[in-house]
Amino acid sequence: MRKKDTSDASRPDGRRSSTETLHLRAATRALRLHLDELPVDFHFWGPGDQFLAECAFPFARQRYDCAESMIGAGFGGTVLGSLARSLFDDGLRWLWIGDDPTNRRVALLGSMLEERNRVCMTLESNDASCPILPRWFAPLVGVTDLTGASETWLRAPAVPDQATLLDAFLSEGRPIDAAQDEVLDAARGLLDIAGLRGAVMVLSHAGHGNLLGTQSSFTEGGGIGHDLRPDHEALYMQVAAVGVTLTLIGVSRAVPESWPNEVPQHSFLDKTLRLTTEVVHAATVIHGLRTPKVPRTVARRRSSRPRPTPLLRPAALLSPDDYLPDVNSADEVIDAAKRYYEAARSWIADPWHEDQPANMASILTYGGAHSALQAVMSTYDQPGSAVIAVFAARMLLEEAARFKWMIEGRTEDEIRLRFKQFFEDQRVRRKKVLDELSGDGVARAKAERLLALPSNVTVITPHDNISKGRKPMPSIEKMLAVMGEPYPEPGWLNVAYSLLSQVTHSTPIGHLHMASFQRGILHANEISAEMLGLTLDSACLGSALLIGISASFLSGGSQEARDHSLSLHQLAYDVHNQARLVHGLD
Repeated sequence: MRKKDTSDASRPDGRRSSTETLHLRAATRALRLHLDELPVDFHFWGPGDQFLAECAFPFARQRYDCAESMIGAGFGGTVLGSLARSLFDDGLRWLWIGDDPTNRRVALLGSMLEERNRVCMTLESNDASCPILPRWFAPLVGVTDLTGASETWLRAPAVPDQATLLDAFLSEGRPIDAAQDEVLDAARGLLDIAGLRGAVMVLSHAGHGNLLGTQSSFTEGGGIGHDLRPDHEALYMQVAAVGVTLTLIGVSRAVPESWPNEVPQHSFLDKTLRLTTEVVHAATVIHGLRTPKVPRTVARRRSSRPRPTPLLRPAALLSPDDYLPDVNSADEVIDAAKRYYEAARSWIADPWHEDQPANMASILTYGGAHSALQAVMSTYDQPGSAVIAVFAARMLLEEAARFKWMIEGRTEDEIRLRFKQFFEDQRVRRKKVLDELSGDGVARAKAERLLALPSNVTVITPHDNISKGRKPMPSIEKMLAVMGEPYPEPGWLNVAYSLLSQVTHSTPIGHLHMASFQRGILHANEISAEMLGLTLDSACLGSALLIGISASFLSGGSQEARDHSLSLHQLAYDVHNQARLVHGLD
């Protein structure tokens, strides 16, 4: 396939795209090819924040490449949205750092220490253990000081969280005391779309793999749970393009010494902005969220109270003697996961076997689980694509925890009430998205279209059917604890979720697990054995539960479905028994 070929013939899904979608795909590919031309340099044994800053753009570019490569793949449509959301968060982060790189770059150290401490606290609160914790905290040895024990690390603040950064952008624009930067200001304007906060919510649902998120891959002409609808593809790729561009510009300000001498910076960034603008314009034609007609004022009052700083756990700090060598292998996990995947595809539930209407939620759960599992197994061993597997695995684990909690009621009435909680929660989330969109310059009808279901879906329970005084869903931590009850250390799944989130939230720890350092050479975009083992483990456990439950619903509780579910769970536990020796949990 030619690199510049973005026609339908180059896409495996077999769908026919509109002229507008084809134009967008040509624009997203042009930006990808341009960004791929930029060499990257790393400075070993310089300041820790310098090295972490140098890791940011290659990892962002990798995720943009992966997102663009998944267009029309025929699977993993919702995963693309999750990748886009992480790039949006990256863009906000580097927009903030780029405004004052001299004082803010060091916050990368504070963020890494904060994430380490959060993992330690998760281990404590869940009575879990991890004998190879230093491998999770410092997977690269010999690149820079990653102990976290120096005064520079301990004094460094953390980067503000995503909600704070978004509030700051919507309410302030460019800080008054920030130095004038025409390129950064031009890039900032790319984020100025109507309903930005609501659009971010749409991406967030994709990232969490919930029912609203999987609806982005629910089209009349595509595979249910597999193929993206065109307006969501447009929104996702616009956000991804802007995110990677903001990251590049912010990094160029934070580590100017790392810009390759052979590439003229001004002309390269100028072309990047032009190509990104073309993506934005092409996407806007499809999803319709145009630039607001009037400038934003303060969008939402923010709390002036800083984030509470928990007590720093000793295990978050390392000494050089704590470093563990990179000698782990996930080969046995891979073999077990392949056996599981073969079994998962060996039997397919037919929701229309009796020519009756099928339940939409069950079909989306079933199709989405198969789609995400395929995303994992099709990418974990492909050069530069393993990051897709991590995103898909985390989605599977989170949604599986929700469904496990729902079916664990002690009586039929309790199970029925839990399902009611779940669906009302989705309706509440849907309403919040619509309210945010329509409250920020988007016509209500246009906002409704962004969340509309295909015409062949009959909505039985109205979207506004929300009980007064409804009981909210438990936290994901509580639901993961329920899912973990059969294991020797039930709390291990909460730790697993936290570690997978290092990649999906694009933290410094996540960056380090997507590279390897061998014989003095840094190999970017190579997943660590520990993260790969955890990814395959989580994907198999999560998909076994989701496929098993939804297949039973779709087949009327048939014996075939029950046998298939039992087989998948047994094989998933085989994967876990191999994986726990690699990732060190449970």
